[in-house]
Amino acid sequence: MNESRQEVLVRRGLRMLLLLLAACTQSVGSGREDTPVTGTWGGDHLRLELTSMGGDAEYDCAHGGLQEPITLDARGSFAVRGVHVREHGGPVREGERPDSVPARYVGRVDGDRMTMRVLVGARPDTLGPFELKRGAEARVFKCL
Repeated sequence: MNESRQEVLVRRGLRMLLLLLAACTQSVGSGREDTPVTGTWGGDHLRLELTSMGGDAEYDCAHGGLQEPITLDARGSFAVRGVHVREHGGPVREGERPDSVPARYVGRVDGDRMTMRVLVGARPDTLGPFELKRGAEARVFKCL
């Protein structure tokens, strides 16, 4: 009888340890610093589509691209290189060059929530902060 009680206690202890470990890894986003953050993220004024290679961003009257994957440091923070393309109302003219400038996408992921800013240009203008949620619909307004 004592032996089976010890087994039950050991199993309970292992279950609690596994639950604790699972909770800790979920609170920082991907759980590993070298694992890219992927999926669709949406919020007011921004939609992100992230892959293991980078991603696409769609804003109000603009779009952009992440040239590398988002990977998180131990605090859940990231900073990646990309581009930002300003859009305008009306049609795009034949031969028109996109208004594309370098950008840095910086932020933090906590579970299924992301806070992000976009630093645009050589003397950066800051867009954001944007509050995003994994799998949420974005509310983006395009130029008319």
